[in-house]
Amino acid sequence: MESRSFKPKFILKEGIHGQGIFTTVKINKGEILFEMNGNIINQPTRTSIQIGKNKHIEDDIGVHVNHSCTPNAKVNRKNRTFTSLRDIEPNEEITFDYNKNEDRIAAPFTCHCCQKIILGKLKSKIKV
Repeated sequence: MESRSFKPKFILKEGIHGQGIFTTVKINKGEILFEMNGNIINQPTRTSIQIGKNKHIEDDIGVHVNHSCTPNAKVNRKNRTFTSLRDIEPNEEITFDYNKNEDRIAAPFTCHCCQKIILGKLKSKIKV
């Protein structure tokens, strides 16, 4: 599949869970990666990101940020931003832990790294 650019510092290409967002530059720990903009809805979708109680956003970049149990980014709900948790090297995929941000996952899936079913933080304690 063809890659898509999100200038100035991201590119869309094949990632750990399908299409993912990769950085094209070095990003320092604590740096804001991007601010989310888009339609706000009251129910989660497969591609939305939770930004508050019953508030989810469909952001052009955010819809492609994949899950990882060892993420390099986190969501700041108040500011609607993604922030780096550590230094991120060029060509590294941007990831966040869905179970730490999302109350409920609209489309649960099995994580590639831990083989657990990702359900969201309100359901992640349930054994499946």
